[in-house]
Amino acid sequence: MRPETPSNIMKKTFGVLTALLLFFSISHSQPCNIPDSFFADDTIVVCQGSTFQLNAPVVPGATYTWSTTETVNTITVGFNGKYWLDIVEGGCTGSDTVTVLFNSFLLSPQVNDLKLCKGQPALPIPVLGQNLLWYTDPVGGTANTGMPTLSTAETGRATYWFSQTIRGCESPRLPVEVRVIDKPMFELGEAFIIPCGAAGITLQVVPDGESDYTWSNGNHGPSMLAPGRGTYSLYAENMCGNHRDTVVAVECEDRCVQFPTAFTPNSDGKNDRYQAACFCPVPEYKLVIYNRNGEVVFRTTNPSAGWDGYYQGKLQPVGAYVFYSEYYDFVLKQSFTRKGSFMLVR
Repeated sequence: MRPETPSNIMKKTFGVLTALLLFFSISHSQPCNIPDSFFADDTIVVCQGSTFQLNAPVVPGATYTWSTTETVNTITVGFNGKYWLDIVEGGCTGSDTVTVLFNSFLLSPQVNDLKLCKGQPALPIPVLGQNLLWYTDPVGGTANTGMPTLSTAETGRATYWFSQTIRGCESPRLPVEVRVIDKPMFELGEAFIIPCGAAGITLQVVPDGESDYTWSNGNHGPSMLAPGRGTYSLYAENMCGNHRDTVVAVECEDRCVQFPTAFTPNSDGKNDRYQAACFCPVPEYKLVIYNRNGEVVFRTTNPSAGWDGYYQGKLQPVGAYVFYSEYYDFVLKQSFTRKGSFMLVR
């Protein structure tokens, strides 16, 4: 065998280099099928309490290596964190990272309780949020869209639970109480008697929780002390209206019906009639007036009626007259008979 000449060695070397360059040129001229990014967003928000699938693009013949050590193109995650993936296909490589957040801080809608007046048009429930849902229970139950239909036909209350949905995640539910109330309604009751020696009687009503109460003496609140005889009234007001009631108090030595000792029928507008002064309701009443000759000059069963001093069309003379009365005392709860005299004066 003849030894290689330098010229032959150079030719062979050149041929090998040419083949290598051609191989690398062919291999690098083939397109890379790995996309620049694997995930649509850098951060993905997922509803709390669920799982999520990370889907990488399918590249035939490629190998996958996740930060979780899994080697498939799709993995399931259940925790917050950063996840990255390396894809290798032939001479191509690619890498991408995504952050997955499980949303545990989704805000509930803004809600406020609502008060309505009985018999008046219902107002909308004050709720602000996106994609609102409402329920009749705090958990479970059927989701309803729109708003509940409210009625003000009767007083009462109802609770509705509202949530909002953002990016497919439903928030915790918040309650809204809807109350239908009426204007104040109360009664102070019948006239009452203050026992002898007592400091007074406490007047009170059951507060409705909605009204402001003002008594005739300027006191505020649902109760007050009535220290003695007189007329007491209570005024109450709320957003739906107002109400007032009055009651009469007498003391133990008082009588519902009092008879004056004189009257002056002179048409001056003052004390022109002889009539009883009634401090409380008088369901039964009779008054008869006699002159000095024993004749009946006036008779009535109306405690508001009185004698004007005339008999048979003539004004009667000055002097003493006699009265006789029977009546039922509403406060003391018994019947009384009274008789006595009075003066006709001019």
